[in-house]
Amino acid sequence: MASSVGFAHPTSSLIINKKDKSLSVVPSTSQLSIYKCKTPISNNISMAMATRQSERKPATTGSMKSPMTMTEKILAKGAEKAEVKAGDNVWVNVDVFMTNDISGPGSIGIFRKEFGENAKVWDREKVVVIPDHYIFTSDERANRNVDILREFSLDQNIKYFYDITDLSNFK
Repeated sequence: MASSVGFAHPTSSLIINKKDKSLSVVPSTSQLSIYKCKTPISNNISMAMATRQSERKPATTGSMKSPMTMTEKILAKGAEKAEVKAGDNVWVNVDVFMTNDISGPGSIGIFRKEFGENAKVWDREKVVVIPDHYIFTSDERANRNVDILREFSLDQNIKYFYDITDLSNFK
């Protein structure tokens, strides 16, 4: 038998049958043919070899220069950029901004710092504020987070602020 073997197709594998010294090419979709066998598959088959796969980079689309995660693709599209990578700061056009009583106060602080104390949100109907973590706590600092959301929502006339106004059933 020859010492070197050429591969028939990049998506096929080679199986050598020791009984009759025949060679078989099978599709690589078979789990049997993807990796070299460490133990005989059967009494008749002595070796199965996977074909060399071409070096393939992750798929890219459009004008993208390098592969991105799904989140990076969404942010790149929102920022109207060809690509973004981890660590980039980007301004994105969002459909809806949603926040809660954990991340909201920090976001509000950045909003006021970047745009000024009198700045208004771009669309009061596209901002959703949901205090849902600290609403039943007696911790004053945690309650302050909800107060910040409440004050901001009133100031900005946010349509979708989901506050609990009647706590009588939850005492």
